[in-house]
Amino acid sequence: MAEEKKVNNLIELPTEHYQELFAKADPLEMSTRTGVTFSESKFRFRVLNEDKTLSWPAADDDCFKPKERILFMRYLLEGKKVAFTTEFAAYKEFPDGAIYNQPFTGRCIYRMLGSYGKNPEAFIKACEHYGGHRIKSSGIQYEFEFMKDLFLRFILWEGDDEFPANMQILFSRNFADTFSAEDRVVVCEYLIGRMQSLR
Repeated sequence: MAEEKKVNNLIELPTEHYQELFAKADPLEMSTRTGVTFSESKFRFRVLNEDKTLSWPAADDDCFKPKERILFMRYLLEGKKVAFTTEFAAYKEFPDGAIYNQPFTGRCIYRMLGSYGKNPEAFIKACEHYGGHRIKSSGIQYEFEFMKDLFLRFILWEGDDEFPANMQILFSRNFADTFSAEDRVVVCEYLIGRMQSLR
């Protein structure tokens, strides 16, 4: 008997689900609502100062990992253009943030501390490589434009003999208008993954 293929419920099933919705959606409506350019069967946008494309109706572009592809399909299906804001907040202050704060802390904050808590020089190098703008404030703080008018701030406080290193990630308030609580985690993982690839 042939071995039954195992299905990754965390990736394959959601990918199939959103791919089906994405293929049925009107690309011009998605373009108008989000402000993302659509031409020649491709959505074209910038992520962390890099030009990206997502094909329609089959979102099979090689520039995204499977989880990232889901993120941007969901953005096109459910997101919208946002107004610029200078207000920032911690993850748990957003809608459903308190519910998902523990997974966010494990998948993002602790992951960053593991990489950079004892290596602030590597943190600075990675932030600047991906277009981070140094903010003069407490700790080592960098601001990134994830997508148009959507900003993240990564803050590292170096440890000493009394206190261990600590970290915080802040989101511009308009993230609540276009990315769900789970998607905000994936947004951070997207940037963190690229930063860690420099090591």
